[in-house]
Amino acid sequence: MAVVKALEEKYSEGSPSRELVYEDSNAKVIRFFLKKGQEIRPHRSPSSVFISVLKGRLSFCMGDESKEEVLSEGSTVFYEPEELHGFKALEDSVVQAVITPNPTAKKMSL
Repeated sequence: MAVVKALEEKYSEGSPSRELVYEDSNAKVIRFFLKKGQEIRPHRSPSSVFISVLKGRLSFCMGDESKEEVLSEGSTVFYEPEELHGFKALEDSVVQAVITPNPTAKKMSL
C-alpha cells in the first residue's frame, strides 16, 4: 500500500530534530531538520546511507573529518557501510536519509 508523507518543517532551537518517515526490515527513512549552525556529528553506520538535501545548504563530511563538500537543495550523497559521515547546516535545512539495510531490523523483530 502506498503511503504519502508530506514535508512539514519541524525545527528545534536546541538541536537538530528528526522524523521517522518510514521503517521496515529492509530500510529506514529519516528526515533531519537543522537550523543554521546545527549539525549531525560525524559517525559510522553498518549500512549504506543515501542522503538527499530537500531544502537548504549543508557542509557534508566526505570520508574523513578533514574533507568537506557543500551541497544544496536537490543534491544527493551516498556513503558506503562504515564510512564516516555527518553534516552541518549552513542555513536552515532539511535532509532525508535512506539507510539500507535497516540496522535496527533485528531489534524490531524480537
